Amino acid sequence: MHELRRIAVATFGRSDFSILRPLCRQLLADPTFEVGMWVGGAHFEEVSGRTVNEIERSGIPIWARVEGVPSDRSTLGTVQTMADQMTGFAAAALRVDHPLVDVTGPHADLVLILGDRFEAVAAGLAMVPLGIPVGHISGGSITEGAIDDVFRHCLTKIAAVHFCDLPRFAQRIHYMGEPTDRIVTTGALGLDGFAAARTHDLSEFAARFDLGDLRPGYALGTLHPETRNPEVTRSMAESMVEALSVSGRDVVITYPNADPGSEEIIDVIEGAAIRHRHVHCVRAFGADWYPTAMAHAGLMVGNSSGGIIEAASFNLPVIDIGARQKGREHGPNVIHCSRDQAGILRAIREVGHVDFRAKAMSGNIYGDGRGAERVMAALHIADFEALAAPKRFAAPDPEFEGGLMELR
Repeated sequence: MHELRRIAVATFGRSDFSILRPLCRQLLADPTFEVGMWVGGAHFEEVSGRTVNEIERSGIPIWARVEGVPSDRSTLGTVQTMADQMTGFAAAALRVDHPLVDVTGPHADLVLILGDRFEAVAAGLAMVPLGIPVGHISGGSITEGAIDDVFRHCLTKIAAVHFCDLPRFAQRIHYMGEPTDRIVTTGALGLDGFAAARTHDLSEFAARFDLGDLRPGYALGTLHPETRNPEVTRSMAESMVEALSVSGRDVVITYPNADPGSEEIIDVIEGAAIRHRHVHCVRAFGADWYPTAMAHAGLMVGNSSGGIIEAASFNLPVIDIGARQKGREHGPNVIHCSRDQAGILRAIREVGHVDFRAKAMSGNIYGDGRGAERVMAALHIADFEALAAPKRFAAPDPEFEGGLMELR
C-alpha cells in the first residue's frame, strides 16, 4: 500500500483551469492521492471574470489562494506580477504567513503546472530552492510569436516529469536533455473536458451571455497580444474586428489573456460591440460553456491555442492570425493569415469553401480525450522520492520516438 501522495495543481487563469479540471476530478476519486488547487494569477482579476468563483463552484478543494498586488498590463507590470506570484507560491508551498496568500492545504509532494504563462514559470521557479518536484503538462511545443515560448521551455528544465501532447513534443523535451523515462506522451488534456462536456442549446447559450438573437454559424473570436511584437497589437485587433464585422456573420469575441498589451485589445473589441449590433463581447465562457461556444460556431478567428488544439474536435475551421502561434503543430482545419484586414477577409472566404470544410472534419491530431487517464497511470507508477532528487542531463537518444502512452 503506497503512502498517500499529496499533489497540488496550480492554476493561473480561465484556460488552464478548464484543461485541468478533468484531471483533478480523477485525482480526487483515487484514494492513492490527495489533491488540491493552488490558485493564482488572473483568477482574481475582475477584468478576467474573477474565475476563482468557478473553481469554488467546481467543488475541487482550494489549498492556497495567491493574490497578486494589482498592476497594469504593461511589461513592467508583468514582471512585478511574476515577482509577486513567485513569492506567493513559495509561501503557499512552505505554508507560512504572507499578506497576499491564504493557505489551508497540506504540504505538497508534487506540484502540477500546465503550459507557459508567466505566472506558471514564476510558480515553477519558486519550487526549485524548496526542493519540491514539478510535473509539467503540455511542454515541448513552439509558439514563436509569444514570450510564452521561453516560459514553456524554462518549465521543461524546472520539471522533474513531463506530460506532453504529441510524440514530436516528447522528442523536443528529450533533446533539451531530459531523460526519456521522465517523459510521458498523453495527448492534450484540453480534449478530456470536451469529450465529456454537455453542450447547451443555442438559445440557452445566447441568453446566458446576453447575446441577443444569436444565429448559428457565428464567428468565435479570441485574440491575444503578440508579446514579441507589441507594436502590432492594436492594428491587428482593429483589422480582425473590422473584417469580422463585414463578414455577414454574427460575431462573439472573448477577452484576451492578461498579457502585456491586452488592454488595447479589450478597448478595440468593446468599441466594436458598441458600433455593431451583431458583434458581442464576453469576458469568459468558463469551462462549462466554452464547448457550447465552439459547438454552435461556424468558424474561429484569432490566435488562441483553443483554435489550434480543441477546435478540431468540433470540426471547426480556424483562421490563425499573425505570428503568436507560429511553429505550433495543427490539423488541416487551421489556416494562417496576415494581420491586415484584407488577409483576414481572404481567409474567411477560403474557410467557407466546401473543400476546406471537408478537410476540417479529419479528426484531431492532439489526441483522443483520454489524456488525464494517461497522467493518472504515470503518477501511479512514479517514484516520488526519485522525482525530488536531482535529475541527470541525458544524452540524445536518436531512437526515442515519444509515442502515445498505451492504456489498458
